[in-house]
Amino acid sequence: MPSHTRLSPWSWLLLGMLAALALVRGAGFVLHRPLLALANNYDQIRYSVCLDLAPWRPGEPADRANPQAPLSRYAFQPLPADVCVWTSDLLFTAPVALAWRLSEHLGSRTVHSVQRLGEWRLLLWLLVAAAATAAFVRAGRPDVAAAHLLWLALVGMDPANLVYFPTFYAEAAALFGFYLCGIAGVAALLRPTRVALAGAALGAAILAGSKFQHLLLPLLLGAALWLGGGRATRRVAFALGLGGLLGLALQVGNVVRDTPTMHGIATTNRANFVLSVLLPETGDRARVERALGLEAECTAYAGRNVYAMPLPVGQICTRAAHWSALQPWWLLLSDPPALARALVHVPALLLPWIPPLGLVEGGEHAPLPPGQPSLSGLFGADRSIALALLLLPWLLFAGCHVRRAAPTARAFALMCASGSSGVALVALFGDGDVEFAKHAQLSLDYALASLGLPLVAVLRRFALLETRP
Repeated sequence: MPSHTRLSPWSWLLLGMLAALALVRGAGFVLHRPLLALANNYDQIRYSVCLDLAPWRPGEPADRANPQAPLSRYAFQPLPADVCVWTSDLLFTAPVALAWRLSEHLGSRTVHSVQRLGEWRLLLWLLVAAAATAAFVRAGRPDVAAAHLLWLALVGMDPANLVYFPTFYAEAAALFGFYLCGIAGVAALLRPTRVALAGAALGAAILAGSKFQHLLLPLLLGAALWLGGGRATRRVAFALGLGGLLGLALQVGNVVRDTPTMHGIATTNRANFVLSVLLPETGDRARVERALGLEAECTAYAGRNVYAMPLPVGQICTRAAHWSALQPWWLLLSDPPALARALVHVPALLLPWIPPLGLVEGGEHAPLPPGQPSLSGLFGADRSIALALLLLPWLLFAGCHVRRAAPTARAFALMCASGSSGVALVALFGDGDVEFAKHAQLSLDYALASLGLPLVAVLRRFALLETRP
C-alpha cells in the first residue's frame, strides 16, 4: 500500500472476519472426527507406494480399494516399487512420511493417522493465503485482498476441495498448484516482485507435475495471460511457462521410466475413452472398429468402461495396448458431429462436484455431516448449472473486452476461462466419462475464481474498503 494511506479499522475488521471464516471452515473439516475425506478408489496406492505407505489393514491386500469410506490409519509396508507414479504431491507427502519414520525411530507407534497430512496441507494453504493477503494490502489493493479471502472461505475451503487434503490422491497437489500459481500470479500482476513471480513459477511446476493430465495446463494458462494482457502480463506468463516446463519434465520422467503401471494406466485410459465416448458418439462405428481392430466382445461394452469387464481389458480388447495415444482422439476429431455430441455431454458429467465415494470414516457411502455445507450440494447434478459455470468466465472475459477493462483484468478472465474449459476437455479425452467429476475437479475452481473480477469491481465502485491518509 502506498506509504501515505492506510486501511481504516472497518476495513481491517472485514478482512479479519473473512480470514477467520476461511480458518474455521478449513480447520473444522480437517480436524473433524471421524475423518472426513474422499474414500480410496484404488488410485492412492500409486502415490503412497512411493513412500512405502499403505492403509493399515492386517490381512487385506495393500492395494485393495475401499470406496465406501476413507481410511485414516497408514503404516510402512514392503510394497512393489514399480507401482510408484511420480508426482509433485511428494513435496507434501514426503515430509509427513519422514516425520513418521523419525517418530518410529524414537520409539513411537508404527501406525499413523492420515489426518496429520490433512493438517499439513491446510497449514501450507493458510501460509500462502496470509502472504498473498499481505502482498495485496502492500500493493494498495485491499479490494483484491477481500475478494481473495472471500473466495478462499467460500470456495477454496469448500469440502469439495478439502476432501482431498487427508488423502494420497494427486488431486491435492493439483489443487495447491492451482491456488499458488493463481494467487501468486495475481500478486505479480499487481506488483511483479521476485517473490511473487517465483511463487507463480513454483505453483505452475506443482500443478504440471501433479498428474499427467495437467502437464500442459500451466503452459495454457501462461498463453492465456499473454494473449489477454499483452505486454502488461508477459513476465507473469513467462513465470507460469517456466514452472510449467519443470513440472512437465517430471511427467516426461514417468513416461521414460516405462513401468508396467504406466502401461496399464495408458491402456485403461484409452480403452475408457473408446468405450465411453468414441463408440457411443461416432456415426460410423464400423470405421472405428476397423481402425482399432475391435472385437465383438470389446464393443459389447460400448457405453460403459473397462471396470465393467470380468477380465483385464487386454484380454477382451486385445488391441488396446497397441493403440497410439493419438489414434482414438483422431477418430473423434475427424468426425465433427460425433465430437459435437461428446462436448454437449460434458456439463452432464461435471456434477456433482464431490465424486460419489464414501466421505465419512467408518461409514457406508455416508454423505458429509450437516455441519459441513458444500457448494457441491447447492449445485447438485443439474447440467444447466454446470453449463452456466463453464460459460461464466468466458462471459466475464467478453464483458472485460467490451468495457475495455484493464489488461490484467482481461488476462485473469481469459486465464480462468481457459483453465476451466481446458481441464474439462483433457478429462474427457483422457479417461472418457469415467470419474469425470474427480478428473475435472479444477474446472469449477477456475470458473468460480473468475467471480473475483465482478467482486473487486463492486468493492471499488462502492468503496467498501476504505483507506485513510
